[in-house]
Amino acid sequence: MKLAFILGGAIKDVLWNIGPLSKALALPFSVIILISMMFSFELSPLSELLLIILAGIVQALLAVVVHRVLILGKNAVPQWGITKLSKREASFFLHAFFLSFLAIPFLPLLFIPGVGWVLCLIGTSWLMGRLSLALPGVAVEGGVFFNESWKITRGYQITITLTTMVAIAATYGPRGLSLLGPEMAVLSIVASAIGTILAVAVLSRAYLLMVNTNGPNTGGANL
Repeated sequence: MKLAFILGGAIKDVLWNIGPLSKALALPFSVIILISMMFSFELSPLSELLLIILAGIVQALLAVVVHRVLILGKNAVPQWGITKLSKREASFFLHAFFLSFLAIPFLPLLFIPGVGWVLCLIGTSWLMGRLSLALPGVAVEGGVFFNESWKITRGYQITITLTTMVAIAATYGPRGLSLLGPEMAVLSIVASAIGTILAVAVLSRAYLLMVNTNGPNTGGANL
C-alpha cells in the first residue's frame, strides 16, 4: 500500500509541477541528452572518462532541482534552474557516487544460475535503499545523511527496497530500447532521461512519507 502511495504520488507530483520542472530542467536535460549522443562516436578513454564525470555532475544537478521542487515547492529553485554549482550539489554528487558502488558486495551472486541476478538486484536495492534518503536530504538541506537514512528506513525495509528497484528500472530500463535497432537510439536516450526524473520523483515521495512521518529516530516496523 505504501509503495502504491509512493509511486502514484511521484507521478502526480511530476505532472502537477510539469510547468516549473520543464523550465528548471531544460538545460540539464538537454546536456544529458547531448552527452549520451556523444557516446555513439569513437572516443578516447580519457574523453569517455571526462564525459562520464560531466554526465554525473549534470545528473546530480538535475536530481537536486527535482528534489527541491517536489519537496520544497517551485520557488526553491530559480525559474530556469540552478546554473551555478555549490557545496550542496558537490555533496549530492559525492553521496550519489558512493551509492553507485553498493552493488559490488552482491556481484558474486550473479554466478548463481537462474536466480543470481534477481538476488543481486534485491540485495543491491535493499542496501542502496536503506541509505538513499540521504540524497533528497542533501538536496533540500534537511539534515538527513546516511546515518539518519539508515535509522529512518529501519521500519520500511520492504517498501524502500521495492521503491529502489522501481527507481533503478525507471533509470536504466529505457536504455533497452536501443537494442531494438539504431533507429531507436535517440528515443532510448530521451526515455532514459525522463526515467531518471521519475526515479528522482519516486525517491522524493519516499522521503516525504518516511521522514515527515517518523524522523531519524524511528525504529518501528512499518514495512
